[in-house]
Amino acid sequence: MRGKYLAGAAVVFLLLAVMISHAASNLNLSKSNINRLIYPTDTVSQAQAAAILADLDAAAQSGGRVNMAGAVNEALKKQGLDTKIKKTIIRPASAAGQLTTIIILSNPADEAQAIAVSDEGVPADKPKGKKTN
Repeated sequence: MRGKYLAGAAVVFLLLAVMISHAASNLNLSKSNINRLIYPTDTVSQAQAAAILADLDAAAQSGGRVNMAGAVNEALKKQGLDTKIKKTIIRPASAAGQLTTIIILSNPADEAQAIAVSDEGVPADKPKGKKTN
């Protein structure tokens, strides 16, 4: 009888160990999407944007503190965009679970519109319904 209890306890222990290791691997895999990039589509291709995000994710996962402005500049240079991008804005995540937003602009006059796109709570330049008199 005692053998059955020991065998049952061993099975429960193994199941818990498997569940814990599985949860830990999901946590590590979820770190790949920690940044959000807003970019001008007339200057930056979708492939370049994906490569920039991959470079930023790799820099963040390398350990230690990351100089985000330096990492963004390095990623832009690697994609040949360092001379085309005139302004970079980095908006840190304001709460847990939110993404750091990186805005890159080829025309600094587009800043207000880019910020409006990056923040769902800001109504600037977003379509409004018809006014009735």
